Amino acid sequence: MAMTVPESMNWRKTTAATIWLLVVPLVCWAQVPPLPPPAGPPPGGPVESLPPPASAGASQRPKQPKPTIVGVEIRGNQNVTEDQVRRHIRARPGIPFDPAVVRDDVKRLYSSRWFFNVRPIVQSTPQGVVLIYEVRERPTAETVKFVGNRYYGDKRLLKECGLKPGDSLNAYSLREAKRKIEELYRKAGMPETVVEIAEGERPQDKRAVFVVHEGKMQRVYKVEFEGNDPALATDGRLKTIVKTKPGYLWYLFRGKFDGRQLEEDVERLTAYYRDLGYFRARISRELEWSKNGEWVTVRFVIDEGPRYRIREVRFVGNEKFTSADLLSQLELHAGDYFDMAKLRRDEGKLRDIYGAQGYIFADIQANPRFAEEPGILDLVYKVNEGEQFRVGKIHVHIQGEVPHTKMTVVLNRLSLRPGDIIDIREVRASERRLKASSVFEKDPSVGPPPRIEIRPLNATMAAKGLDRAPAGSGRTGHSGHG
Repeated sequence: MAMTVPESMNWRKTTAATIWLLVVPLVCWAQVPPLPPPAGPPPGGPVESLPPPASAGASQRPKQPKPTIVGVEIRGNQNVTEDQVRRHIRARPGIPFDPAVVRDDVKRLYSSRWFFNVRPIVQSTPQGVVLIYEVRERPTAETVKFVGNRYYGDKRLLKECGLKPGDSLNAYSLREAKRKIEELYRKAGMPETVVEIAEGERPQDKRAVFVVHEGKMQRVYKVEFEGNDPALATDGRLKTIVKTKPGYLWYLFRGKFDGRQLEEDVERLTAYYRDLGYFRARISRELEWSKNGEWVTVRFVIDEGPRYRIREVRFVGNEKFTSADLLSQLELHAGDYFDMAKLRRDEGKLRDIYGAQGYIFADIQANPRFAEEPGILDLVYKVNEGEQFRVGKIHVHIQGEVPHTKMTVVLNRLSLRPGDIIDIREVRASERRLKASSVFEKDPSVGPPPRIEIRPLNATMAAKGLDRAPAGSGRTGHSGHG
């Protein structure tokens, strides 16, 4: 159906805005002069940074000069070098002593996870202050050992856990290593595997020892669905959504049971049904294990609930197009079942309608509103049309060490000229022509293909120098006619 273009959409009434068309490795750049900055200071006068307020008591008594640090010593370190410790502290000889700096130093030393105790000591001397950091190191792992593992070898577990000989032994690193090993077994279809930390948590421990209690290998025997309407979603369709599946030839390929993946499958099925208008759909799962506990039948139980119909479609905020014109371009209408895929396509069509008339930054959001009656909703499109844009000057930037392509090669492939109202469809068509030409690089591993970006250029961007062509080797230029 033909669209009625409002009378307000003529050349003389378009907003004199600046846009930026960017092509990489070839750049097309369109602009009109930026808006002048607002005259006069901002409301309320110029902004100045104010010093923090001083306390009332501080203003009444004179400030005492801070003593100077004349020495910084490190005591108690054995495996951690003094240079490593000093890289974590900010206190230095020759600067005034500040307790806040010392407190920050202690925090940084603790965060390094090298020490389980850090104690600062301040010694006053006639020359100034001597600052001593007394530290007690955490034990260091001389070796990392695994016991009880059969399915995975020591090298694989050592690589997976992230803990290696020479690393500090602390509660975080040990428990994180334990979690990573259990996660590895879970993904392998052995979710009952339990890992214990046998050594490494006591201060006197010199090695990390993990005892692995491997569970049984659990595999998916089959996946079933119960409660789904075959006219809408067959078992075969639902099986393409879930990732829990029997393996090929059972033992040989895949098919390992993963409890976390099963919960994600429940979320995927729920999202699928809601996209089709079943906003009250509920999905649960049942597990049936074989006698030996190695095979499981997964059954998804589906309560679809009512499928919502659209009672009314209306628009809010549209001025350039009538609601009837916009409604005629949609797939979803009153009386239809809600469908998220159609809704997304309708949003794209509406943006193209506005983009074809220069409203390239129009924001259109669909908002389903549920009625009190079950299974009924209203679909409201909130439209923020924004301003209408046209093309100013067109600049061309060619990247490359020795560019030989003439600017006219690019300009001849653009269907927009200075003064034209921007049509987002023509922008896409111009970009396709640039990509289809044999002049420019298409391999993403070598460089990005040609593309066109649109950026409004205001006074703030101009002040920052963004109204100039992008920097880079190559040539830039512009054409007054395209």
